[in-house]
Amino acid sequence: FDLVAARVIGRESATWSSVIEINRGTRDGVDVDMAVVPDKGLVGHVIEAGPTSSKVQLLLDPRSSVGTLVQRADSRVAGIVEGDMDNPTMPRMVNIPKTADVEEGDVVVTSGFGGVYPKGLNVGTVAEMRNDEGGLLKIAVLEPAVDFQKLEDVMVITASREAPPEPLKTPPQTPGTETDPAAQAAEQAAAANGDEDSSDSSSSDGSSSSDSSADSGEGSAQ
Repeated sequence: FDLVAARVIGRESATWSSVIEINRGTRDGVDVDMAVVPDKGLVGHVIEAGPTSSKVQLLLDPRSSVGTLVQRADSRVAGIVEGDMDNPTMPRMVNIPKTADVEEGDVVVTSGFGGVYPKGLNVGTVAEMRNDEGGLLKIAVLEPAVDFQKLEDVMVITASREAPPEPLKTPPQTPGTETDPAAQAAEQAAAANGDEDSSDSSSSDGSSSSDSSADSGEGSAQ
């Protein structure tokens, strides 16, 4: 990652656990929707960037929404992490299927979906599992990887060096039905040439008939 170091210079009194202000802005290469991290974990993302300072929406904000997945190799369950108004210091991972393999102690990281947060940033650890109100999904209460009460220095990710996604591949075709684009193009070209030849032949035949008729008429006149 390309990083810009910044210091926390303020918090909004009405949103103490939701928004902070840092001393870096557009003059330093900081812009809206850039992820903000400390030495480890995830803080949030820039929601407003001025020339010399910026506002950062924290992971704890109920309006925040982060695409995540369980880091454990035999799980990899995906979900959304958002702030919880009833528990401001512990975000929650929602949209987890009831039968999904998520356990207390699992580490949750960013999934990279959405384009704001790079993949693999540590979000937190599952502290508790419970059913949602409807009973069809589960909620994972997280212990965040960052101590937001002691947040002083952060870094803004201004550029990510992640490899671009692989290009889409043509799915395998059923044996016996394979198509060859080059062969199809050649067949179409041949068909087009055949139509032109046929048209030319018809025109030539028509001219010959006219000439023959003319000759016959001249012979009769004599």
